[in-house]
Amino acid sequence: MSDFLTRLTAALEAHEPSRVRQVGAREAAVLIPIVALPTPTMIFTKRTDSVGSHKGQISFPGGSQDDGDGSMRITALRETEEEIGLDPSHVKILGELDTFPTFVSGYVVTPYVGWLDKEPSLVPNPAEVAELLHVPISDLTNEIRADAGFVHADRTYPTEAWVWNDNVIWGVTARILRQFLDILGEAGLADTPDGNFDWAIPPAGHPSREP
Repeated sequence: MSDFLTRLTAALEAHEPSRVRQVGAREAAVLIPIVALPTPTMIFTKRTDSVGSHKGQISFPGGSQDDGDGSMRITALRETEEEIGLDPSHVKILGELDTFPTFVSGYVVTPYVGWLDKEPSLVPNPAEVAELLHVPISDLTNEIRADAGFVHADRTYPTEAWVWNDNVIWGVTARILRQFLDILGEAGLADTPDGNFDWAIPPAGHPSREP
């Protein structure tokens, strides 16, 4: 496990995040929590149908920046604590990824990668989180990856996705996940995703434009 953490930390330190800003967009940050466990495992949330945006989608915990937040890193940790009850003192931030615009819902998201040495005690906010998903990184292979436009359970998805135990990870979360898996793949820690995608903002009506 220490080898995985060492190599992941080095890979993230070598990554120079790119920054995207959009006029009128709200700043948000998410945490990619990785728990050591017997095998490194990521924590996702399944959002409720009552939240303001991305209803029912699989997401990383996080949310909008508040005026009092001193940095986007603070936003990611504060929002994660509010959303799933994760104590920020238990999280070691290893690095950050590129910023990702959500295209339609009006956010620009900064993802941070956090490491937890042991499984945390979590208390999800029932108003925001319907379910927590604990997904081993080793499960996120090309065998469960689907290209944009695929159909699952009679629904067509406009972005690339990973379908894990019948849960569809798509939209901005899939875009963040792809970059993270690319970094892991370069370090020899995970499957490098197939395909090569340009995540420039697509025009209205384009099949890769997400809700």
